[in-house]
Amino acid sequence: MARLTIDTGTAGNPATGDTLRTAMTKINANFAELAGDLQMSGNTLLSADTNGNIVLDPNGTGQVQVNADRLVITTTKTPTATGATGDVAGSISWDATNLYICTANYDGSTAIWKKLVLQAI
Repeated sequence: MARLTIDTGTAGNPATGDTLRTAMTKINANFAELAGDLQMSGNTLLSADTNGNIVLDPNGTGQVQVNADRLVITTTKTPTATGATGDVAGSISWDATNLYICTANYDGSTAIWKKLVLQAI
């Protein structure tokens, strides 16, 4: 949907613009389009779709940047060597001693997770 512009009329408010009801309808439609299937809860961005992905996709040569000194994965998934449904190339997982990189999409037949053993520094 294209963004809906509210007609504010001419200066001095001679009632030449959208009615209040029409303007508020446009505002609601614009916010629904902006939010789409995403929801905000505090500082958390959530997918409204069950098992829905959230994709950050910059334009052209743009990057997704994290402007902090760390990126934290708050849940663990100790992968099996072959993997499981939903595992995709580029996924990262961890447990108490290892970091895992998924090197291919799950197909049920090949080992797709590679383990990196973490050492204390």
